[in-house]
Amino acid sequence: MNEIRDAPTIDPTMIKRQRINPTSTIINMGGSTSAKSSIQINVVPTPNEPTKQQIERQKTRANITEIRFRRALKSNNSNMLLKCLESGHKPSVLQWLQIIGKLHVTTALNCVRNARILEPLCVASAIRRQHRALFKEVLSRVDNVPRDQMESLMSVPAYYLDVCLKKGLDPNIHLKNKRLPLEHACSHSRIAHIEILLQDNRTIVSQNVCRFMIRQPKQQKYAERAIELCKDIVPTMILEAVVANVTSALGSIMKKLEPKYQSNPNWDEITHMMMCPILSDYTTDIVKTPVNDHYYDRQSLLQWVRDKGNDPLTREDLQESDLLLRSEFLKEYATSLLCKIKKLE
Repeated sequence: MNEIRDAPTIDPTMIKRQRINPTSTIINMGGSTSAKSSIQINVVPTPNEPTKQQIERQKTRANITEIRFRRALKSNNSNMLLKCLESGHKPSVLQWLQIIGKLHVTTALNCVRNARILEPLCVASAIRRQHRALFKEVLSRVDNVPRDQMESLMSVPAYYLDVCLKKGLDPNIHLKNKRLPLEHACSHSRIAHIEILLQDNRTIVSQNVCRFMIRQPKQQKYAERAIELCKDIVPTMILEAVVANVTSALGSIMKKLEPKYQSNPNWDEITHMMMCPILSDYTTDIVKTPVNDHYYDRQSLLQWVRDKGNDPLTREDLQESDLLLRSEFLKEYATSLLCKIKKLE
C-alpha cells in the first residue's frame, strides 16, 4: 500500500510567516501489492497577482514605448507609431490631435484604425483636416459630437454636417450670433447646408425662414419642405407665395391652413381665387381671360387655347393674344386677396 508521511506540526508561536501547506501528489513506482517506496511531489500554488518585479518590468516597458512613440511622432515615423499602438500604447489627447491634424493622411488613418475609442475633442481636428475618410473613421470611434462644433460645421462642406447629424448631433444648436443653423445657412445662401438641415425632421423652421426662402429665387425649391416643418404658418403667407410666384410653396401653405379654416366661408373664396379650373390645383403662375373672372394656370390655359381655340367656361372664341398676363392684373389681384385674408383672420 502507498504510504504518506504526516506533515510536521507547525508551531503557532513562530515568528516567521507560516508556509502554505503544499499539495501532496504520490507516484507509485511499482505495481506490486507489497509495501514499496513512493515519491512525494509537493506543488505550491502561485498567486494570481503580479509580483513587484513584474510590475516594475511593465512600467519600464511602458516608459520605453512612450519614448519611442514620442520620437516617432516627432520624426513622422509611421512604422514605429503603428508598432507602438499595436503593442497597446495609448496616446494622450494632444498626441491624437497632432496625429489627426498634422501627419500624412495615410499614417493618420492607420493610427486611428488601431484605436478602439477616441476622445470627442478629436472631432474638431478631423473637421479642420477636411478629409472625408479620416473624418468618418474618427467619428466612428467617439461617443458623441461636441455641441460646440456646430460653428465649425457651418463653415466646411455640408458632408461633415450630414455625418454629424446622423451621429446624433442636435440641428438646433444656437451659434455665436444667436441664430439657428438653418437661419445662418439661409442668410449666407449655403444651399447644401440648407438641404441637409431640412432632411432632418428635428430641425426647427421659423416663419421668417419660410418667408425668406419664398422670396429668394435660389432657395424657393426648398420652401415647400420648410413650410412642412414650420409650426407657425399664417394666412398672409399665401399672398407672399403668390407675389413671389412659387406654386409649390402655395400648395404647401394651403395644405397646412386648410384644417384650421376650411369651415370658414371666406376660405372658399380664397381657394376659388387660387385654384385653376383646368388644372384643379393651386397655382401662382396665373393668367386671366377678358370674358370672365376666373384665373387659370398659364401653361394649362395656353395648351387649351392652342388645342380648342375657345374659353374653357363660356366656349367663346379665344386667342393667345387675348389673354391678360399676370403682370397686368397682379396688383388688383393681390389687393383683393389681401382683403379676403384679413376677413379670414
